Amino acid sequence: MQQPRSNGFKIRGLNADCDRLACQSSEQTTWLVGRKRGGKGAPQWHEVGLQQNELMVLRSYGGAPTFEIQALGDKAGLLVLQQSRGPTFSLRVGSKRVIELGPDESCVVRCEWIVYPRHAGVTPGAYGRGLQV
Repeated sequence: MQQPRSNGFKIRGLNADCDRLACQSSEQTTWLVGRKRGGKGAPQWHEVGLQQNELMVLRSYGGAPTFEIQALGDKAGLLVLQQSRGPTFSLRVGSKRVIELGPDESCVVRCEWIVYPRHAGVTPGAYGRGLQV
């Protein structure tokens, strides 16, 4: 029987500082969240897949970004959000949360079923290109 879990999230930037908000991953390429350009219409949603043992970091490179995040996946899944200076949230699938980061702050995003390495002998590159333990 497969365990219910979160398998990703949707994110959208709510202010101009989100143009300097990076989504960094242990498995995927880094990209900037941004927001819809031109000032017309609602901010653009981005769907992001999240593997079971993957860590993602939403990091501000200046400014104070405000973004909205929504967990995706099975009904019983949770997405865990850990802010660098602030509370840790468990976000149930389907619910949304608005997060405000300060200058140079970050928010770690992970699945509830993550399995951390149990020993120090992790090979270089095991967490993605350029990331080591």
